[in-house]
Amino acid sequence: MSTAAVAQTAPPSITASPEIYKVIAENAKYRVISVTWAPGQKDAMHSHPDSAVYVLTDCALRYDLPNGATRDGFPPAGFAVVQAPIEAHSVENVGKSDCKLIMFEPK
Repeated sequence: MSTAAVAQTAPPSITASPEIYKVIAENAKYRVISVTWAPGQKDAMHSHPDSAVYVLTDCALRYDLPNGATRDGFPPAGFAVVQAPIEAHSVENVGKSDCKLIMFEPK
C-alpha cells in the first residue's frame, strides 16, 4: 500500500481546505502545494501522505487532533522537514501575521 493511502484517515489537505492549500505544480508522481493561513484562520480536519515542508515565514500554529489534544508549534522561516504520513489533524494560525509554507507530496 502506498504512503498516500496509509495517511488518508481524513481527506487530503487540498480537498479539505482548498482556500488554504493550493496546488501550484504537479506531474504524475508529485504535487507542490502553496499553503497560507491568515491570522486566526483554521483549516478543516485533514491528513497528509509522506511529505516535505519548507516554511517561508515565521509561524505560530496550533495543531488539533481528533481526540481533543492540541499542541503548538513555532516553525521559523527557513525551517525544512521531511515527514512520515500524518493522520487526521487540523491547523490554526494563532499568530499575528500570515503563515506561509510550501509542501511537496507524492501522489
